[in-house]
Amino acid sequence: MGWSFWGGFLAVALILTVAGVLLRNRIRAFSRRIFGRPDLLGALEALENPAQAAPRSLNGMDRLLLPQILRDFPDFDLRQAKEAAKAYLRENLAGKEELRIHNVVLSQYFPALVEKTMVFQAAVSFREGGATVQKRYDLSYAYRLPGGAGANCPNCGGVLAPGQLQCAYCGTWVANPMGAVWSFTRMEET
Repeated sequence: MGWSFWGGFLAVALILTVAGVLLRNRIRAFSRRIFGRPDLLGALEALENPAQAAPRSLNGMDRLLLPQILRDFPDFDLRQAKEAAKAYLRENLAGKEELRIHNVVLSQYFPALVEKTMVFQAAVSFREGGATVQKRYDLSYAYRLPGGAGANCPNCGGVLAPGQLQCAYCGTWVANPMGAVWSFTRMEET
């Protein structure tokens, strides 16, 4: 057996290896696009047995939205708000067996004048009908002002517009104008 045989054998082996790698990459890209996972067999197994699947993905925007929220509410504590969201979920899903809250993230922020609203997304799993199911919920967390009337600044007496948290005249931050409170206003499965 001469060099030409081994050269041809190595060329064929190299071509098959490159083709295998390209095929594997295409299968992974397809699986990631369709199932959200790079391993096609694992994705197919997860479809057959949802109990083994990874928690639902969330649209976390904590780092992007928190600076804007802190401008509006300098004393806002995101960790505390997420704990309140978990407690709200536990309260509303109290009848579910083996309830597990995988994650809670800040997803959206709507800074309207009279009501400022944050939307948290939560990935949860629980037993239902003998199987473990996974669900994703949107929780609206609103800072509502009662009525529509304005309030006065406690420092200079300047008039505050509805939803205004900083006095335009002296710059004082008003922590709770007119008894505004944070509360959960909506829970929706997505």
